[in-house]
Amino acid sequence: MDTARGAVALDNLAPIALLLTQWRHSAEVHADPALLALITREPDGDLGPAAMPEAAE
Repeated sequence: MDTARGAVALDNLAPIALLLTQWRHSAEVHADPALLALITREPDGDLGPAAMPEAAE
């Protein structure tokens, strides 16, 4: 609802279209057991070192 209200307030419905597209893709992933298993599995091996976050000023 926040996205819809903000989009209407700005007279720009593109954020709503993006949100609906993202919901559709999420539903597609959850509807396909093989795809869901592929994207929710643990990664193989070590992903390497993480970058040090920058200090807030």
